[in-house]
Amino acid sequence: MNHFLIFGAHPRLSLAELKAIKPSLAPPTLVSNGAMVHDAEWNGTELMDRLGGTVKLGDIMKEVSIDALSVEHLLKIVDEHPRADQIIFGFSVIGGSKGAKTKLNRLPLQMKKALKAKNVRSRWVTGKDSSLLSPAAVAKLNLTDQGYDFVVFVDGTSAFIGLTTHVQNADAWSERDYGRPIRDDKAGMLPPKLARIMVNLARVEKSNVILDPFCGSGTVLMEAALATPAKQIIGSDDDPRQITSTKKNNAWLVKKNILKKTDTDRFSVFASDARTISKRLKPQSVHAVVTEGSLGPPLRGSESKAVIEKNRDDITDLWRTTLKEFHPLLNENARLVIIWPSFKTDGGTALVRLDADVERLGYRMINPLEGWDESNAPLIYHRQGQKVARRIVMLEKKS
Repeated sequence: MNHFLIFGAHPRLSLAELKAIKPSLAPPTLVSNGAMVHDAEWNGTELMDRLGGTVKLGDIMKEVSIDALSVEHLLKIVDEHPRADQIIFGFSVIGGSKGAKTKLNRLPLQMKKALKAKNVRSRWVTGKDSSLLSPAAVAKLNLTDQGYDFVVFVDGTSAFIGLTTHVQNADAWSERDYGRPIRDDKAGMLPPKLARIMVNLARVEKSNVILDPFCGSGTVLMEAALATPAKQIIGSDDDPRQITSTKKNNAWLVKKNILKKTDTDRFSVFASDARTISKRLKPQSVHAVVTEGSLGPPLRGSESKAVIEKNRDDITDLWRTTLKEFHPLLNENARLVIIWPSFKTDGGTALVRLDADVERLGYRMINPLEGWDESNAPLIYHRQGQKVARRIVMLEKKS
């Protein structure tokens, strides 16, 4: 293995994103919330800029058995990659048994002692509760070029010593999430990272037209403009106020130099009910649909089962109608990346499921991890404490 990735809070979703943008990649070796890969075309800078669900990237420097691994292996890597006079380093272990982790977690202190014996100043930076050192800490301390962020993967009896080369730009993601002039927490906000993952799952090409028919304040449009060479990026919403919000947010993106004016020239934004959008678009003109759709009214958590089942039924009916409406607009083999919500309150649970309707409506379900994970388990995005979970569904128009 010559490279590694550390995924965020939803590893399977992040893995699917990786497969979508690296379709020729051999199945990775998965270890906990990380993956090790062979990739002759690896470009860490481009990959980190593109991925929404990966927080760290790096190179595998050495493979050694756990029993043979010693502090000398870390010191040799430092010697071979000299940086600053004071050696600042992080150290994280991914995977492995409790015993293996206990053994490996002794290495940082041993490294400090060995460096002190050589009269070399050093500083060991730790994460909270001895967890993975955060991307923000790695960036703040410049550990990718002036220090060292060691990540050791344990796979069976082998240890793979990795060195972080790139981390997710937390400030940039936060600015696009919380810095936009128009946000509507009550209506429910699609997180930019999830929007980016969904856009990447769609595999949009240069000549393609991408559509978000429930665009809200424009999160999918923003991430599509940043991550794809799409010829046209169309956003529509049945609420004219949302269209106004999208336009204001798009103008802000240009003002902040997040997007160029030429990027927003690709946008086409208008008010339209998704159930009648065929009145606004030409047949077979859309190559990809990426959208969240309705998540229903905001929930307090005390709703009865009858209430959330009504929410489910309303959204199910909406999707049946819109999927039928989309079909003639879609180019051959067009891909849809959409969200079907699940609700959980004190009254029970209710899931939006249209799996049985997909074929009848002219689509086929796609397993985004085919060849890497044949379980076909759903891709779920859910944060602790939230009452709505998002199931990311991928469909393809049948020819």
